[in-house]
Amino acid sequence: MALVRISHTMSVKLTHLWPRSPTGPYWFKRKVPKALVSAVGKTWIQFSLGTRDLRVASRLITDHVTEQDRQWAALLAGHSKLLNPAPGDVDAQANQLLRQHGIDPKDPAGAAEGARSALESVLDAHLPDYLREATEATPQELDRHLSPVHRVALQVLQGRKPFTLTKCMDDYIAARPSTEKDARLVFGYLLAYLGGDRDIRKVRRSDVNGFVAWLLQGGHGAAGRKVSTTTVGRYLVPLRAAYARAIKEEEFGVGNVFAGVEVPDHGADVTERESFTVDQYRHLYAALDQWSETKGLDPLRCVLTLVTETGARLAEVVGLAAADLDLAGAIPSMTIQAHPWRSLKTPGSARQVPLSPRAVEAAKVALGLRKGALELFPDHASKVDSVSATLVKWVRTREGLQGSKLGNHSLRHGMKDRLRAVECPDSIQDAVLGHVTPGVGASYGQGYPLSVIAEWVRKALSVV
Repeated sequence: MALVRISHTMSVKLTHLWPRSPTGPYWFKRKVPKALVSAVGKTWIQFSLGTRDLRVASRLITDHVTEQDRQWAALLAGHSKLLNPAPGDVDAQANQLLRQHGIDPKDPAGAAEGARSALESVLDAHLPDYLREATEATPQELDRHLSPVHRVALQVLQGRKPFTLTKCMDDYIAARPSTEKDARLVFGYLLAYLGGDRDIRKVRRSDVNGFVAWLLQGGHGAAGRKVSTTTVGRYLVPLRAAYARAIKEEEFGVGNVFAGVEVPDHGADVTERESFTVDQYRHLYAALDQWSETKGLDPLRCVLTLVTETGARLAEVVGLAAADLDLAGAIPSMTIQAHPWRSLKTPGSARQVPLSPRAVEAAKVALGLRKGALELFPDHASKVDSVSATLVKWVRTREGLQGSKLGNHSLRHGMKDRLRAVECPDSIQDAVLGHVTPGVGASYGQGYPLSVIAEWVRKALSVV
């Protein structure tokens, strides 16, 4: 504390002023509250004010104290966002700090020497004396004494900021939200295999090949159950895409270690999904009718009926909104479209599907059970995997269906066979199932009228 004469008419008591040398600039020096030492990472805050003008020093001290008081109060109250910002905030604030000093975060090496020196002076002010005056210091020592934002800024400046797998995943999901479920699953497997997070530039091709072998052997599952080569190939898709995006956006200038990865004997273990035969359909209908007569249709049996009668994907039916149903029109139908709680597999999956009398009855029951919710199946709209497992188990234990390998997708294959059996044109089959018809001509016009599609679906269902 010092009493400093400012003018002939006033005097100001400047706390935290440190005349470090007789000729150099004044310094700011303030003791960190004991309760905050571990959070702040130091016992004193001290740095050069860059001026010998007491008026300027007074204003700067006031500004610094006000900001510190605000930050420390927030930290003590449990709201440490400013001192411990979220990872995304840290990067954004560090990049802003770099730009303020004329440094491009994408090309710190290309910054003017004066810009680098100015930022280094700012960062030096946050280091303890022994490091500031040392001739050599390890990056780890420097990082330990800097705030999260300053630490990241220094790492960028020195070209050593890691770009982790987790950040690679988060950026990919932010750019493509529809990939979140698959991306989190497979990145989680990769992190488990590697034993933790890692800079993506330090993941080697040998790591990737080992990861593939680990997946094939079932190392990612508690039960150690092996997975198919096609499943492993599918797991690699979001990793390859996320890596490619990161390399492009961050301008890393490195190769994509997931590009061209070979899965040994890829596709050799593929087994064809069973399709429902006419007899199996009859057993399924009998089981649904018996359930309806004895217990009444419930949401899951309504889902199964709609899938059976339309050939739609299970996720498409489970994710329907109540408003997707048109039961009062001349041709009852359901519209398959994207919703906030459910995306579509492909843009071509959006379509209008006619409903049979049996499907209409199931839809009416579902409408009555939803209790005013926007979703047709509010308790199941976000639980497709659980619904699938429950229905597969139920179907495989019905009379005449025991011992089969029939699944929900078997009903989709079954609808394809039923349409083929009545010699339905391929383009109408695609319209029913939500496939893209090949050829330029298929993209012309508005498509088939619902009445035409409904007639072919009626014929296909009559096969059973």
